[in-house]
Amino acid sequence: MSVAANERVLKRRIDDYIWRDKSAPVASLRRLLSEHFLGFSRVAIIGGMVRDFARAGACGFKSDVDLVIDAPVKEIEELAHRLGAKPNRFGGYSYAAERWKLDFWALRSTWAYRAGYANINQLEDVIGCTFFDCDSVLYDVKQRQVVCHKSYLDRLRHRTIEINLLPTPSINGNLLRAVRRILLWDFEPGPRLRSYILEHLSDASFDEIARADKTLYPHSLISEFSSADTLRDHVGNRERRSRLATFYARQLALPNVLLWDQNERASAL
Repeated sequence: MSVAANERVLKRRIDDYIWRDKSAPVASLRRLLSEHFLGFSRVAIIGGMVRDFARAGACGFKSDVDLVIDAPVKEIEELAHRLGAKPNRFGGYSYAAERWKLDFWALRSTWAYRAGYANINQLEDVIGCTFFDCDSVLYDVKQRQVVCHKSYLDRLRHRTIEINLLPTPSINGNLLRAVRRILLWDFEPGPRLRSYILEHLSDASFDEIARADKTLYPHSLISEFSSADTLRDHVGNRERRSRLATFYARQLALPNVLLWDQNERASAL
């Protein structure tokens, strides 16, 4: 399945999955949303899941579910306590149940707002708070609406990736995600992301992201490169990236394993 033709098509893809899919896993997701989150006035899925459906539909969905809730911080703290959810690194909480992992935040506990880099007055403002532009999309669960910039789907179709918001609380984390997305999705980095990679991809950070890559992902990539220089070379050269993606696809022989990271989350929130 290709990139959604428009927001209406993207909405239908997500609607069909969340509200009409009869499989046991999706039924459990609906139950979790209904029991714990839909009592709030507005709740949105942000980033990874919506991005995956935009790029390739249900077959491409491999990420966690990240929720932003328009509710006072205290109420979300109380919810986390009831669920036994654990604080994550970025001001929200992580909750695992029934084969699903959900990360959730109160609207005004997102990192960009707390650090003073974004003015958030309503749920729609959160799309300005993600590190990558490909994550700057949300699905309003109760209103069943997609919210994104007008150029969002065009950028996916043109296979480009750029920084949406700087700075970031996770320099090497987003460096690792940037490298994996550029190499495995064969996306072209924009000027800000190129500068970010050149600034932060050093010998020391190379070793750190290589270790994290092995820990976080079932198919590590960074360790296949001999040095930071070699990795930068591939990130900046589309022909080399294409050969690498083809090689890995043949080696793994799995249709979507290269295109979808299994541990993605909207970590720049």
